[in-house]
Amino acid sequence: MTDDLEPVALRPTVVDGRRQEDDFEAIWRGLPVGRIMKPPGESHWWWACNVYGQPLGPNDRGPGISFKDCQFRFKLAWARIRAALTEQDISVASRHAEQLAQQQPSHADEQPKPEEFQSLANNRAAPRQRMLKAASIEFGGSGIDCVVRNISETGAALEVASPVGIPAEFILVLPGNTAKRPCRVVWVKDKRIGVTFSQIMPR
Repeated sequence: MTDDLEPVALRPTVVDGRRQEDDFEAIWRGLPVGRIMKPPGESHWWWACNVYGQPLGPNDRGPGISFKDCQFRFKLAWARIRAALTEQDISVASRHAEQLAQQQPSHADEQPKPEEFQSLANNRAAPRQRMLKAASIEFGGSGIDCVVRNISETGAALEVASPVGIPAEFILVLPGNTAKRPCRVVWVKDKRIGVTFSQIMPR
């Protein structure tokens, strides 16, 4: 995954002049492109990645086990969305953002200062544990063998005889574990596949 030359920044969310607790807007080129937040009373964080005028897909939002986990999941979605954006798409979103800004009350005193912005985390969402265990990949009623090279709460690196024919989404059956993990492929290199888990691993 290639980093954008203009990175995404996170700024505290302000609604009606009030800063929201555990709530951040994702900003790119001055445009709001998503949000990461922990709703009051909920144990998990939530994230969404979307650009005005673009359809919101099923993999463009969801829960995370932590603020850092949501940043990781957001970054995967943003890399995919950013690669598909045209200059016209960006122009349409920019005009919309300007119109919204003109309609909103100023609340200048409550707006986040530049020093309050933070960069989207570049490191992994969760530490990975090295391992070398046999597992299997299931899809379309069939399955193939694989080796789990490392794993974390949010994803894993798998080794296969060949990545050809393996779909973008599949079920990973881990050794000694009755739970099956829905996965989505995020990178492929030679005979290795990097996946992110589509559901949060139970603790």
